[in-house]
Amino acid sequence: MIDVKTCPICGSDKRKTIREATFDPGNINSSDFRITDNRYGHCWTFKRCSECAMVYADPSPQPDDLIRFYSQLDDQEYGEEADGRAKNFKTILKRLKKTPTPGLRLLDIGSANGLFVHLAREQGYLAEGIEPSLSLVKEAQNRYGIELYSGTLETFSAKNLFDTVTLLDLIEHISDPGTFLSKVNRLMNQDGILVIVTPDIESLAARLLKRRWWHHRIAHINFFPLSTLELLLRNCGFQLLKKRRYAWHFSALYLTSRLIPLHFMPSGLQNLLKKINLKVQLFDSWEIYAQKSHSLP
Repeated sequence: MIDVKTCPICGSDKRKTIREATFDPGNINSSDFRITDNRYGHCWTFKRCSECAMVYADPSPQPDDLIRFYSQLDDQEYGEEADGRAKNFKTILKRLKKTPTPGLRLLDIGSANGLFVHLAREQGYLAEGIEPSLSLVKEAQNRYGIELYSGTLETFSAKNLFDTVTLLDLIEHISDPGTFLSKVNRLMNQDGILVIVTPDIESLAARLLKRRWWHHRIAHINFFPLSTLELLLRNCGFQLLKKRRYAWHFSALYLTSRLIPLHFMPSGLQNLLKKINLKVQLFDSWEIYAQKSHSLP
């Protein structure tokens, strides 16, 4: 663990504690970072910056430990919701075509099992993906025939610049978002489009549910109020174009399993619930489209 003495966005040391940790950081392992983890309410000690309102974990996991956890992560349940996730991703791809400078060379960072990259390629994109989980990289190859880059953005070397970069439910996992987005900027063509999906800690759902909010999980170490996210984008050479509330599609089985363990449900009921697809809109995540406004040195 490391002490985070200043805000990762604005560098201020003025902050206040808004949440106390609900777990022992010494006992975490790679399974705690699964995308499908449903132990909601597990949160770090969070501080809110008094200057820019950024919410960040302090203390926070060491960056090298985070990389190790994600590389060892195994999340077989993720692929079982491919139909619902495909609806989410196709909506983003449809909206991308309506941005000012739609481009064909796309990089998806945090690609999981490669589903988004697969769908982008079906629509004609020259799409690549980065994923640290060795098991999910293998699944991408087996399920979709896609060779994802096995590693992180820090070790990735691009042969060409990208027209579009997607960070779908990713930036809240990043310990140094400013350095991360600056690296993204340098990988993009001028006027390229950046897509970010991330939880909104200022949403009504977050304020009502408090610790029980479903985005409070061990993998999430940062939260971005909209004003903070706009500041981060400007600092890293991007201009906000559009913002929307992100919606999910899940099977009724997946949603039910968030509350009731599957071994308590008869197989017949499971098969029935799996066929029912539901759109979930809690208005507690942002879907952001930004354009690269200038290059960083």
